[in-house]
This record gives sequence, structure tokens and C-alpha cells, in this order.
Amino acid sequence: MITLKELNYVNTFAHRAPYPGTKYAEDAAQKLISSVKEYDEHYKDKEYDIILSDGSQFTLDIMPKNLCHMLGVDYKTLSNDYNTFFRENVLGMSTIPRSYDFLKVLIDNIDKVLEYDYDHKGVIFNYYRIMIKCSIFEKLSDFSRFNFGVVNFDKDVFHERTGSYHSSNMEKFLYVQSNEQNSPYFMMGILREKENEELSDNYVVETLFAPTETKKFFNGQKAAIPTQILIISDIMQKIEATASEKLALINQYNSIVNQYGLENQMNIYGDYLATLSKEDSELTLTRKK
Repeated sequence: MITLKELNYVNTFAHRAPYPGTKYAEDAAQKLISSVKEYDEHYKDKEYDIILSDGSQFTLDIMPKNLCHMLGVDYKTLSNDYNTFFRENVLGMSTIPRSYDFLKVLIDNIDKVLEYDYDHKGVIFNYYRIMIKCSIFEKLSDFSRFNFGVVNFDKDVFHERTGSYHSSNMEKFLYVQSNEQNSPYFMMGILREKENEELSDNYVVETLFAPTETKKFFNGQKAAIPTQILIISDIMQKIEATASEKLALINQYNSIVNQYGLENQMNIYGDYLATLSKEDSELTLTRKK
């Protein structure tokens, strides 16, 4: 189980977080290796067109350049001048590659990284951040299963309902049940990608997070569930949520609403109309026969 102490260290710089010991560090490193492998096998070079129950849809691309940040590796710090010795003498780098390639080099040299961090008591990795971010990534499906809901996040509503400001730029977040007591739901924040300073219609991942105050992120926010996903790679695969999968996600959302005493903001109207339209078409076709 993830403890509050671990969660409190997530946003701490690596050199300021206490070194967790070799066992925890090794476990976090293995989580990182597994998550990168999962990304390469299931997410890389794929786009996901996701249709929601409110009738809207969006395209999500988990891009290689965002993977370091997603999984809790601080590329910006590791590529600055302060870490020149580490890069040159531990990783054997003469130049600084892009973040995804940098991450692959870290993994290829993970034993050296762990040894260096042990000697310096944790200046390269924030192991707590890596452990939690990779745990969130594991819980989210590869988007060939319907185990997540979607919230259209409004920062103004968040401030109005909670009295707190939220620094994230995310426009939506995907949430999935975590089975963790201190953070019952894991979340993936996404936002529209910028192309030449203009916002595109494609969404990319901004962050993975595990909130301890779940109520804040659902209070007054409009929600929907995925009903169809088109996976685009070398080939296209279209999958539709079954009635039981939809019902499970609706029941999950209802349990959140009931637990925290919130108004129900789940929109399934678009899916309802689509279902009626499909049934009407099938009935008309049957009558013609």
C-alpha cells in the first residue's frame, strides 16, 4: 500500500527526498523498467480516438517525449550542468540525447545508476515519485479495456468548490480505481498539444497523479465514460464497451458521488441517443426484411 509519507515526497527534488534504502530503490527501478517496456509494447506509435458517453470525442497520443516526466524521471535536472559528471562518467554520455533516449540509457545502465545513487544518498532519482507514477501507469489499461472514466476538468469550478487553486493546465483527466486507501483513484491529466503556439485537437499527457483528497477533483466537474475506442497504428482496431462495462463504470462513478455527497454530473445522453438510433436502424432493417 502507498503511504502518505511516500505521497508527500512525490513533488520533492531528488536531492531533498530522503534516500529510501537499497530495497525500495531497486523496487522502484524495476517498476520504471517495467513501465517503459509496457509503453514500448502497448502505447508507442499509437493514437487513441476515444468517444465518450456525452457524445464528444478526443484523440490521445502518449508521446515518447512525455514519458520521462510521466514516470517521474526529472530529465530537466539530469540534463543540466550540475549533473555533467554523472552523465559522462556513469552513463558514458558525450552529448545529451532527447528525453526518451536519455530514459533508455538510464535503464540500460540501471545498476550503475543505483550504485551511484547509493553512494550519494539519492541525488539522481526521486524513488518515491517513480514508484507512485509507475504504479499509476500500471493501473491504467492500454486503452483496449474500459476500466477508466473521464472528467472534463474546469479550474474555475475547482476553485469555486474547493477554495483552492490548481496549477495544472490539464483540460481532462482519466481516473481509474486504485485500491489504495490513501488515494482511492489514480489519475492521468491530459491537455491539448500545442503546434506552432496554436492548440491542436490532439491531447497529450501532462501528468500522472494520485490525489489524497479525491472529492476535490469530482466536486462540480462534468464526467463521462468511454463507449468506443479506435486504436490507430499500422492497422486500426475499433473496440466498443459492452453494456456490462458501461454499467460498471457508471456504478463506480455513482459510488464516488454517494461517498462524498456530490451531485451527479455524469453525462450518458450521447450514448443513450446513439443506442436508440442503432436500435431504430436495426428495427427498420428487420421490418424491411
